[in-house]
Amino acid sequence: MQDIYGVEQESGGSGFIFGMLCGAAIGAAIGLMFAPRAGAETRAQLADQTERLRRNAMEQADRLRQRTGDMYGTASEAINDMVSRGREAVDVGREAFQRSRPNGAGGTTSGSTMPNAGQVG
Repeated sequence: MQDIYGVEQESGGSGFIFGMLCGAAIGAAIGLMFAPRAGAETRAQLADQTERLRRNAMEQADRLRQRTGDMYGTASEAINDMVSRGREAVDVGREAFQRSRPNGAGGTTSGSTMPNAGQVG
């Protein structure tokens, strides 16, 4: 996908995340340059903020794992249901085919159903 300047952009969230991290780093650097606090206070505040960000990231990752697990379970159930329905449809079709055959033969005949099958020439 291209942006308005004709630059090729990746689809997905990786570009957004990269931009967000760069913006956070630049904002932190500018904040440190203009901070009116002493170095020890600034370091303590940075440590607190870093811990909050880490906890927030862990919580988001846990939520994402939970959501992914839920989606996997839902998709798994749907696929198993479709496979089961497909098998039932094949069984019903097979039974209908067997009933429609002359003499109601339940098995296959001993020969091939195609004329001249297996004959050369």
